[in-house]
Amino acid sequence: MRRFRKEKGLTLQEVADRCGLTKGYLSKIERAASYPPFPTLETLAKVLGVELGQFFSEEGWEEGGRPSAGNIEISNREFGKPIESGEGYAYTPLFRSYKNKYMSPFHMEIPKGRTAALSHDAEEFVYVLRGRVVLEYEGKSHVLEPGGCFYLDSRLPHVFVNKHDETAELLAVNFTYRRF
Repeated sequence: MRRFRKEKGLTLQEVADRCGLTKGYLSKIERAASYPPFPTLETLAKVLGVELGQFFSEEGWEEGGRPSAGNIEISNREFGKPIESGEGYAYTPLFRSYKNKYMSPFHMEIPKGRTAALSHDAEEFVYVLRGRVVLEYEGKSHVLEPGGCFYLDSRLPHVFVNKHDETAELLAVNFTYRRF
């Protein structure tokens, strides 16, 4: 993030103002050895005018990870190991290019335990691929098993709880209506 911010000639405070995060939090992200939660990373990519995939390698792109130039993007491969969010889940972006797109599909892994309370400026669709999770939302608990899904306003806090030893796998698609 630091490299892209400096290339754009932006200060931490300018980036913070544009993406609604604090300067201190952005400084922590720049110094961290791991990636921030997916919605934060997506917001930073938009604010900095870079593709999401550029955060994942020193050269700016993983081999074969460039977005297509046309109206379609196809992925037939895994994008490596999941990224630990530091908030009780891991995620893997399913595409490298999210620039000028409203939807962000990614694969989530929820190990045994509970996530932090998550909220971000989007709508969210989640489909359970494997395992079982409890979704806590608006004071209610919803048990979800494989094939179960939900669609919610993700501006409201939501928590995933996995009470089982098996890691739950989810397909999540965020729809972000605020463009930068």
